[in-house]
Amino acid sequence: MQSKQFGNISIDVQKMGIDMLSLSGHKIYAPKGIGALYVKKGIEFERFIDGGHQEKNKRAGTENVAQIVAIGKATQIAEKNLNQYQKKLQELRDYCLKEIKKNIPNIHINGTMEKRLPGNINISFEGIDSNELLFKLDEFGICASGGSACSSGDNNPSHVLTAIGVPNELAKGAIRFSFGDFNTKEDVDYLIKTLKKILQ
Repeated sequence: MQSKQFGNISIDVQKMGIDMLSLSGHKIYAPKGIGALYVKKGIEFERFIDGGHQEKNKRAGTENVAQIVAIGKATQIAEKNLNQYQKKLQELRDYCLKEIKKNIPNIHINGTMEKRLPGNINISFEGIDSNELLFKLDEFGICASGGSACSSGDNNPSHVLTAIGVPNELAKGAIRFSFGDFNTKEDVDYLIKTLKKILQ
């Protein structure tokens, strides 16, 4: 079996049938701008930057050693705290979902609750434009993501949401809330209070 090591995290790339795998460091609290790329032996791809022979002749330029060390350390910490981290995020997510259902009418949960990352909720607010809601949330210091993409000035429903059967009108009102290591129950309470204020 072929296994690749990213810091302390071992990924069985053969068993998983992975040809190429990219990892973003900031998703596990490493600095922004560092990542890792696995490419299965025999797969060729065009160079990102021509010039030197760094990165096995695939990307010219001096490696950022400090950030490489940082992503390695971040994977060690992530692996060590994985179970505790997932438990915390799932508890925050479930609490948030319970409070949203209790306080805000006409919402639809997008996707299954069984096959979902522990810190993720994607909700459609009936009759609401996600871009307007995001703008208002930002005014209150709340960061979230919209379920629709902007293309040539037109708001198009997310192709992912429509692919899983979410109607266009609901997809246009979809917001994704993601929780991380630094979020607290008080943050969720503030979110619920703010959502109620905006939607009223």
